[in-house]
Amino acid sequence: MSELLSASPRKLREEMFRRLGIKAKGRSGFKLASKGDARAGRFGEVLASDTEIDDEILDELARNYLFGRRELLGDALDFLGIEHNEGLTDSELDFFEELEAEKESELRGLLAGRGHEAKDVDLYFALMRLGTKRST
Repeated sequence: MSELLSASPRKLREEMFRRLGIKAKGRSGFKLASKGDARAGRFGEVLASDTEIDDEILDELARNYLFGRRELLGDALDFLGIEHNEGLTDSELDFFEELEAEKESELRGLLAGRGHEAKDVDLYFALMRLGTKRST
């Protein structure tokens, strides 16, 4: 959880914690370097609960995290035949929602074969699908 949160700017994290009512104990601020950060743990609990979290915040957390995995993004875009600059593109990716099961399986296999972690691949697919559903 700390790795996911640390990929986002502090201002975003603080705003998210404020909205969710997750307060820092002791000093203000969010030290990601400290092991077992209580707010990161509390955020995990909130995610697992029925608490409603703004989709835009979750999307932003995922995007910031995946920005640090640009090789994964580049490998996926290469496979899909989309021009990009080190994993980043201005192309519309709204077709992703309709990606055929066979092609998805091939892409997952390629990404796994290139050493990308399954959790990162799962997050990428979830973000791509959710983002296209919201934009329509």
